Amino acid sequence: MRNFTKALALIALLIGIPFFAKAIDVKCGDKLAILSGQSFDCWSWSPSGYLHLMAGELIKSGLTAEPSIVFEGQNTEQMLACVDDVIAKKPGYALLIPGTADYNPWRDKSVSESFTKNLAAVIGKLKEANIKLVLATSYASNSNLALTFNSNIGEHNDAIRALAKEYGLASIDFVTVVDREKKAVPFDGSLVAKALVNQMFAAEVLRSMGFGDKEVAAFRAEWLDAPGAVQFKPSVSVNTYDKLKTAAKVAGKDVGTFMTEVLREKIR
Repeated sequence: MRNFTKALALIALLIGIPFFAKAIDVKCGDKLAILSGQSFDCWSWSPSGYLHLMAGELIKSGLTAEPSIVFEGQNTEQMLACVDDVIAKKPGYALLIPGTADYNPWRDKSVSESFTKNLAAVIGKLKEANIKLVLATSYASNSNLALTFNSNIGEHNDAIRALAKEYGLASIDFVTVVDREKKAVPFDGSLVAKALVNQMFAAEVLRSMGFGDKEVAAFRAEWLDAPGAVQFKPSVSVNTYDKLKTAAKVAGKDVGTFMTEVLREKIR
């Protein structure tokens, strides 16, 4: 797309399923507020983090809006406690991702009254402040939807969907993305799986902002080759590491960069 004169829709999640509810305008320079109770098991600004990937593409597109107000790992009570501070910073729009910070997905199936009450209060304050708002469901923890914790997450996601409908919010259902892609993505807790989940999430943030299918597919293809998405340390001897360090110094690189380049050449 790269044409931000048209309305851009907002934030996070769905892969190839065009059913986010309504478009949302995003202007250059807008602040993005993200209130999240969902953990992606990757630091969001790491090379494989969804915020890092998303912001990078926005900057390359000439849109200077980026997630500048971010609260992660919050339950809905904490979201409510900080929402006035968020509003005071005048974000252009906000993304709410209520998640497992509020409940234990292994144990808690029934949705507590406080979960919906707090979330409704947060939504009400943001709407009253005329902040464009998107409400997102949590992603499933594993591709086996029959597992207990996925079923319990489902109960809470139903509550999130109901609130989005009640308040007429744009909503994005990442669970649907997971269901569509679970055959292609190994949701096995591995480093690769965690990186891919973040890539899926970031792609749908960009899709909901108005990027087309071809552009989103191109982003995801490029991210698969992005260095740093999967980070692991090989097991080597002291002498081997010393040789690597010496060779890296001669090449004018740090050890990690040098090893990555050597590995890439060996398996090309």
